[in-house]
Amino acid sequence: MSAVGRPRPYRELLTPVLHRRFTRAAGVCLLLCYAEAIIIGDKSSLLWSWFPIGFVGLRTLILAISFLLVFLLRLELLHCGKRATASPFQTLWQYSRSWHVLHTASIYVASAFIFTQVYVWSVPESANLDWVVQGRSWERSRLNERPIYLRSLYLGLALLQTAHHLCFDSDEILGSNGVIGGGPSSGQLPDIETDPWESMKSKILPLLQEIGITSVGLSAFGPLLYTSTVRRLAWNWSLSCVRLLDWDVPHTEKLSIIPPYHYTLIIRSLISSFMLLLLWRVSILTFGAYVVQKPLKREQPLSQDSKDPNGSLINGLKARKAVVRTFAYWELALISQQFSDRRIAIFRDIDRQGGPAWSQISLECLKTISEVTTRIKDFGKPPVQQQASIKPEELQSLPRLGGPLREEAVLMGSPPPKTRREMVETKVGTIAKSYGNNPVSGYGSPISPKTQQYLESARNKIFSPEQQQAMTPANVQSQFNVYLTRFLRSSFGQPFRQTFARRVRSIAFGQPYSELPVIINAVHSLTRLATASLQEDSYGKVSKDVPLLLNTFITTHQVLEQFATTLPPHWTDVEFSEDQRQTEDVRALLGALKYGLQELLKAFGGFAKDVGFDDKD
Repeated sequence: MSAVGRPRPYRELLTPVLHRRFTRAAGVCLLLCYAEAIIIGDKSSLLWSWFPIGFVGLRTLILAISFLLVFLLRLELLHCGKRATASPFQTLWQYSRSWHVLHTASIYVASAFIFTQVYVWSVPESANLDWVVQGRSWERSRLNERPIYLRSLYLGLALLQTAHHLCFDSDEILGSNGVIGGGPSSGQLPDIETDPWESMKSKILPLLQEIGITSVGLSAFGPLLYTSTVRRLAWNWSLSCVRLLDWDVPHTEKLSIIPPYHYTLIIRSLISSFMLLLLWRVSILTFGAYVVQKPLKREQPLSQDSKDPNGSLINGLKARKAVVRTFAYWELALISQQFSDRRIAIFRDIDRQGGPAWSQISLECLKTISEVTTRIKDFGKPPVQQQASIKPEELQSLPRLGGPLREEAVLMGSPPPKTRREMVETKVGTIAKSYGNNPVSGYGSPISPKTQQYLESARNKIFSPEQQQAMTPANVQSQFNVYLTRFLRSSFGQPFRQTFARRVRSIAFGQPYSELPVIINAVHSLTRLATASLQEDSYGKVSKDVPLLLNTFITTHQVLEQFATTLPPHWTDVEFSEDQRQTEDVRALLGALKYGLQELLKAFGGFAKDVGFDDKD
């Protein structure tokens, strides 16, 4: 029985859970900020160097803004599928035409700025990181280049992290197998680690190694890059800021001959860059570990908190936002596997507005699965041009630009010219027609036959027959293809390759992000619900739809398998081989469909006539 009134939207059930996980992940990162606040602080006092109520706590709260900016960025750009672009260059081209690059870069630059200010304010005076160096009694104050170099280094680090964030798609929240809530062939849900600490344990050591290599490389080559690129610009900009603050520095101060690259500054840049990168990468890792958890609350499905659980779940399956739909299908897969009471409630909910709960759920799942076939069949078809219907009375003729048409016989020869002007026009027209009819040998030819003979003789004297043969269009095209293939095989040409796996993903599984997790969860949900209906469906509603489930599974399996077998590789995929046709995504979906067919036939094979199968089926 359905609840009276409109069901609670699934988004309202999911949002508080995500906020709770957001808070827990922020608490973990806050502990990291507290540790870094102790490291960069003054160690003169044993108590106040770690006591949280004091400057250490203040530094911790300000450093927390750095990772909160990254959290907000991830929350804003969150998606649950792999990017469905044909090549890395296409991804870069799409990002370059959107606000993602600028927005991501601005977030990391702001985070680096906050960390820089906290670090510079917290280090002791012996670090010599003040803006202005006070001179002796007979000297004027001068601008200090050490903090300028450190801030420039952090700016470069922010841009490097922006490139890493976009290239490795840090906004994706998927498991290592690329599927949430559905195994490739076993039909069972994968063992997703529910404890975030356990899921991060295997990733933290490679993460520290990567951060260490990046920090060492940046500290070693940072002085060279700073001197050769932004040193003059950073100095002039800093000098303008210092003058704006009305500090007593010379207005004509020039760069020093030797940059202040003391070994203590290099060591500080190494440690601080490691801490900043660690804060960013741990924020990304922690956020993903806490968000990618089962859609459960107190070991029950999220929709259980609604007065109309089935209605809220159906609302989530129909949601437009991909994140909401992904978690709704994941919850449906969990219900079909683990919660028999919810399955029975779905089978018994037959008087719902819009149809029985099973009918609405199966309709949405079948629609999601059938979209694979639709996308494959639509691939290669020209886009349908929709012509706007224009009523005859709405047509308006344009204003006349010339005189009326001639009414006399137009096939008769023109009359002989009578006036001087008509004679000139006739003569000019004759010259133009003669040049247009035969531009090479006729009147006005740009190259005479004798000149062509001279050019042919000169070409034979300058170039040998082999060289002339090599300069033919066919040979030039062949040589160009050789060089192009070499470029595509190199590391510089790799971003331009349209690999077979990426093409199949972008064509069959949706854009701009793959919907493979949703599709596989839909297959497993229908399979488990249908097989469980033999004991739990007292009204017999599910058995009537089993032929439709089988036909949909078979059609999708056949179309996807044929598509992966016959799709020609792109000419840029120079590393393609025939054993690459069964991509990871294709194997996952084909395995889920095959398992679903086996389970349905095993469960309903003995009731073929009763559930609506005929001899052809």
